[in-house]
Amino acid sequence: MWRSTKYSKSYLTYLRHLKHFHESPIVKYSYNSASYIIFLLLFSYYLLFNFEIPTDEIPSIHWTEIFVILMVTTMLFEEIRQFLCQENRSMIGKLSNYFITNQFHTVILVLSYLLFYIGLILRFTNTYSEQAFSAAKIVLAYDLEIWFIRSFVFLGIAQNLGPKLVMIRRMVTDLFFFTYIILIAMIAYGVVSRSMYNFNNETFPFDGQSIFQNIAYPTYYLMYGNIDGELANLDREQGSSTSIATHILLAFHMLFVNILLINLLIAMFSFTFQSIQNQTDLVWRYERYSLIREYYDRPPLFPPLIIITHVIELVKYIARRHSKTAQTKTFKMIGANRNVDREWSEFESYATNQYVRSLLTNQPLSIAALVPSKEQQLSSDMTNNNQQFQSNNNQSDTKLLADEVTSVKKVIADLRTHAEEMNRCMHWMMEAMERVKMSKEPRPNLTSTISTNS
Repeated sequence: MWRSTKYSKSYLTYLRHLKHFHESPIVKYSYNSASYIIFLLLFSYYLLFNFEIPTDEIPSIHWTEIFVILMVTTMLFEEIRQFLCQENRSMIGKLSNYFITNQFHTVILVLSYLLFYIGLILRFTNTYSEQAFSAAKIVLAYDLEIWFIRSFVFLGIAQNLGPKLVMIRRMVTDLFFFTYIILIAMIAYGVVSRSMYNFNNETFPFDGQSIFQNIAYPTYYLMYGNIDGELANLDREQGSSTSIATHILLAFHMLFVNILLINLLIAMFSFTFQSIQNQTDLVWRYERYSLIREYYDRPPLFPPLIIITHVIELVKYIARRHSKTAQTKTFKMIGANRNVDREWSEFESYATNQYVRSLLTNQPLSIAALVPSKEQQLSSDMTNNNQQFQSNNNQSDTKLLADEVTSVKKVIADLRTHAEEMNRCMHWMMEAMERVKMSKEPRPNLTSTISTNS
């Protein structure tokens, strides 16, 4: 907020707000984008209208050229500063992270600065003839093409265009590895066909320009289906054996390159496109994070005024080297000890997992859960010991309970045996009482019974 309650409403407060505003990544990005567009416009104007051989009438350097040189030099200083401010502590680690992690971006970056200064040297040395001076213009023209390609980086912040740039970068990588196969096929056809059939009715000299003009360049355009000139040269001597053999070789070459290899390359492009398209949102967020982190570390000023910030940062760096209490702005703390670095990485991973889990389950994130790795290990050890102790107690309780159940079963079996014995005894006693009762009853007189019946 512009009006803060923590500070008094003074000019110092306004200057502090202004400083924070210009240090935000989005403002730095906007300033650098605008300055880069101005740089491309002035570079194009300089090559189109003011690139001439220095003479007595024409000044040796134009103000647009001075501005372009300042812009490129200050941008080079900023790239050197970013290279030195990487997280890796060793120079080997910085080189590996800078040149191996993002090879495509690094190659374009190095070529842009290398061609510019080569062209600048040729600009002021090859002034004795128009032919020699054209070499400087060719080098700077190619360099301007690379600077235009580098402007695609500013489109990475767009959600719709950012993943498309990643697709282009991946496809260029696929094309780079696939170019070797195509070059082998083209050079093989060019050398073999020219050795069998003389297309120009004369032998060409053995030098680089002639070899490129007669072998490499014509066979390259066969990849696009441009075979009219090739067939016209072969049809001049239709009946010769070399012409027939070259026709057969051309048919096989077109089948192999234009049907098999080109369709294979299209399939590779389709796979790359689909793999990134399925994760468009994740790819864009990753690229956006990289861009935000890059502009977080950038100075607030833009080229060529960024040289002022470089001088100030150099003075601060020298002061920090001689002072042990000075602090600097950092994006991430890197432990000097490897164990500390590993524990901090484990903490970040654990905190990230907890945060994602809280988002998925819609539960608040517990701060008490985010503990260092040593305390996590101690807590896990204590938890394991408690679990082991509880498991041992449970096992002993289970054993006692089993013994008690066994004893109860034994008692019940004894009681059942005694009950069955008592039941037999009672049954015997009842039978005995019935016999006694029957023996005490009087028997009837058999004689009186017979007379009565008579």
